[in-house]
Amino acid sequence: MNVADYFESIERSLEQYASIASVEVIEVLESDDFNGILRCRVHFWDDSFLSIHETVNTELGYPVRIVYSYSYIRNDQCVFRYDKAPHHPDVITFPHHKHIGEEKIAPTDQPSINQVLGEIEKYLGE
Repeated sequence: MNVADYFESIERSLEQYASIASVEVIEVLESDDFNGILRCRVHFWDDSFLSIHETVNTELGYPVRIVYSYSYIRNDQCVFRYDKAPHHPDVITFPHHKHIGEEKIAPTDQPSINQVLGEIEKYLGE
């Protein structure tokens, strides 16, 4: 798998969700066949949005997310953010963790885009 194929798979995933109003591509950079950066903002019908940032390598035949951050913002408040920034070494799933609101940190495995979107769908159904 090359990085362009991976980015296309993300696009196909986003197309499956009827709750998505639009996708704003901020940056798609393919530095070579296997390395790239994706930054976009996914807008939902209720004016909430998901900011996606991934730095990915696909040289092994599957995507390895070197850096990732998925931040869901609703009513100008961060509902949750998944990332692997190494600033919470006490979390059992270090470096992977989830910020819930502004204060709480929770252990988590690295989520897929579809898992994050599925979690957002629950908020949209409230």
